[in-house]
Amino acid sequence: MKRTIFITSCHPLISRNILSTGVLEMLLKAGFEIVLIVPDSKKEFFLRSFGQAGVTVEGISYASTKRDGLMKYLSLASLSTRTLSIKRQTEMKGSGSFSHFILSNRLAHSTIRFLEKISYKKDLFSDLFNKYQPDKVFCTDIQNEIDIALLNEAHRKGIYSFGMVRSWDNLTSKGLIRSIPQKLIVWNNIIKKEATLLNAVPDSAIAAVGIPHYDSYKKCDFSDKASFFKKIGGDPEKKMALFIPIGDRYLTKNNVDADVVALLDSVLPADYQILVRFPPGDYVRGIENNPGRFDKSRVLYDRIAMTSDSIKMTEIRKDDDIHLAQTLHWSDIVISGPSTLVIDAAYMDRPLILSGFDGTETKPYLDSIRRYYDYDNFIPILESGGAKLAKSSDEFVSYVKEYLADPKKDVKGRKNLAEKQGALDDEMSTKRLFDELMTAFK
Repeated sequence: MKRTIFITSCHPLISRNILSTGVLEMLLKAGFEIVLIVPDSKKEFFLRSFGQAGVTVEGISYASTKRDGLMKYLSLASLSTRTLSIKRQTEMKGSGSFSHFILSNRLAHSTIRFLEKISYKKDLFSDLFNKYQPDKVFCTDIQNEIDIALLNEAHRKGIYSFGMVRSWDNLTSKGLIRSIPQKLIVWNNIIKKEATLLNAVPDSAIAAVGIPHYDSYKKCDFSDKASFFKKIGGDPEKKMALFIPIGDRYLTKNNVDADVVALLDSVLPADYQILVRFPPGDYVRGIENNPGRFDKSRVLYDRIAMTSDSIKMTEIRKDDDIHLAQTLHWSDIVISGPSTLVIDAAYMDRPLILSGFDGTETKPYLDSIRRYYDYDNFIPILESGGAKLAKSSDEFVSYVKEYLADPKKDVKGRKNLAEKQGALDDEMSTKRLFDELMTAFK
């Protein structure tokens, strides 16, 4: 007998983290019919990328309402985390600064979840539930509005639900989990602890499986160095420094990324080239709008192809992920802003420097890149010993020279960083995810 599972993919990174890992094929082999629920605007992309026998793609049209805004406000105001304390003073413009003293308790949390339960849009999925009669639902981003609505509907209909915390900072930056699935899947024990302490999710209802998309990294073909460097327009005879910019979304005036590239250009030996990997969902206009600022033979640019008219909605395709793994493999040193790619770099055992200074300017703390390294999710990174945080240009230059002299320096710290974040070497994270999805059927 065929069993049907709904799987959401509403955030741009989910297709990379989950669907491209092989879990769809495992579910199909186990006899499931899969219905992928995606934004209407991305239906064609998912049909091209994942459409096959046993997989149906359904588009959902959803516009946030005033009710959603209120529930999001309450969920953000109800948590007291280091991250949200900083965000309330910056991009949130004071929102929730006082409310969280009233709402940051278990009674208020229960009230918010009750309001969520009785007020969500109950007809959003009616046709899909009637058409497919799903046995289970898997919401891959439990803080996305579509996923939350689907979880609510599954609870109302008595259908077993799985939910996943999409990324390492979500539970400390996105607010209270408004609808708790019966099984919560997370990357690591750090997030598991956050789910328990901040959201009162029972420990027994949480499974830490690792980060599934890393399973494919060790299987990548790294044999053809010449082809890789031809693709990026580089020289295979030279070494490479990889720079991951912070992007324009996170800084009011982003001069930082261009200044860091200029500093790298000045300190690296002549046998190095610099590859700037632009964020898939953001611009770095200080570099992109000034193509003549740097020597084209020395500073190379890498941006994945957009899959949407909106850069924020661009998906990372499977080929893009393979390209990233090859990029990290052929890099001799990685310099990054506060990005999840610090985990990728540590997993691939690349010397890692965090740019924690404001380029050639000195900015107030709340306008500075420095604040991001005080977010909850970055504390374990800094404590791991796997990355050096450069708080000034002098420190930055010093750390670059240290790693050029000894690339193996801090190798144990990088391993520690990767393992604690869930980037595991056993290549079994996808299998653990699949096993968790199967537990409800045993």
